[in-house]
Amino acid sequence: MIRNIDLHLQNIKVYTFSWFNLKMLYYIIFGIILATILLTLFLELVHSSREKFKKNLKFLSFIFIVGIIIIIMSKFPKIISLIPAIFLIIYRWRFVIEILSKIIFIRQRKKKYSSKLDKIQALEILGLSEKASKTEILKKYQDLMKKNHPDKGGSEWITKKLNQARETLLS
Repeated sequence: MIRNIDLHLQNIKVYTFSWFNLKMLYYIIFGIILATILLTLFLELVHSSREKFKKNLKFLSFIFIVGIIIIIMSKFPKIISLIPAIFLIIYRWRFVIEILSKIIFIRQRKKKYSSKLDKIQALEILGLSEKASKTEILKKYQDLMKKNHPDKGGSEWITKKLNQARETLLS
């Protein structure tokens, strides 16, 4: 009986602080640094102007798509052989692609040029009724500007919209 216990104790491996090895500590530190960087970039993206936001969003979308393509190609290397076929399909359907892109870009141009606010949109932005007086418009504008000023964490895009709404209603 005593011999069995001795043999059993010899097979037990003792791990001290196995949950806290150096490699795991490196992963935790790297994760915290990466999360901080990503959060900072996200906050910069959110608080940027509309033009910068669109530009950065396109860049991030491009990076994301390239990353997904690289991951897919590393998991399924046979997909690489499909690249010439994809180019052939794009070449043969180029006329359809051109027509669709023209339609899409024409719609975007129309939206781009209609950026002026009308009175109803301006009232909606400021949250006022149609019977609002000049003093009410200015008071509501000042209240919203205090809350949404870029120096206090607000967006430049919101500030521009508030300014456009005030100018539309007071002109």
